[in-house]
Formats: sequence, structure tokens, C-alpha cells
Amino acid sequence: MKYTKQQNVSRVQIDTGIEQIMMVTAAGTGVIVQKYDAFNPTMLQEMMLNEVTKESISYGYEMKREDYDKKLVSGETIRVLKAVLEYRGEYEIYEIAAHGRKDEGILIMTMNMDLGVDDGGADMIQLMWNSLKIK
Repeated sequence: MKYTKQQNVSRVQIDTGIEQIMMVTAAGTGVIVQKYDAFNPTMLQEMMLNEVTKESISYGYEMKREDYDKKLVSGETIRVLKAVLEYRGEYEIYEIAAHGRKDEGILIMTMNMDLGVDDGGADMIQLMWNSLKIK
């Protein structure tokens, strides 16, 4: 995937066989990619979406699901689980996607915090989706 020089990228080994790459703006908009070397993470999509939205829903945000299929530049089509949360005109948009093979794969999460601040976060997410290649 591509990203701009302005984006700070952090990379960390979360656990044995799990590497995480993260880019987040000051306003909280960001991209997280987790690479799994020991199992196929596709089963984690729904659980991850539930985990990242449950606090906002508990607070009072209304959630609307807008799942879709995304064709990547590398040719694969992946299912993206999309949750749009709204509370009094404020929006949080989460997307979770995964691609897996036998005992390996990636999990992708985007978080778009629509706080009325143009910090380049939406462009960062769009660039990631437009350039993501799965090898």
C-alpha cells in the first residue's frame, strides 16, 4: 500500500506471528493493518467491528451497516464490513476487511473520525484502498 511522506507509520510485533502497521492522524483517523503468519484472520472481521463500535453505541451513537465488496489493484476482491455511526451530527466510520489463506493473512481496519477537521485522514484512507496489493 502507498502512503504519503507526511504520514507517520508505526510498526510493531504484537505477538508471535502477528505484525501491526498503523498510521493515525492527530484527529484519530487512521489505518491499521495486521499481518498474521500463523492463522487465517478472516474470522476476526465481525468481532473486530463489534469491538471498535461497542463503546460508541453504548454512548448513544446509531449504527448503519454499509458492507461492500472491494476489488484491489492486485486483482483480489475482499469483503469490507462498514459501520457508519452517527450521534448529533458527528460521525465515526469504521471499515474492517480481511484476506486469508491457509495459516496466514491480513486484517485491515480504517477509522474515519469526521470531526470537521481536514487533517488528510480521509485522503490517507482512500490512498491505502486505491493502492493496496495482496501478495
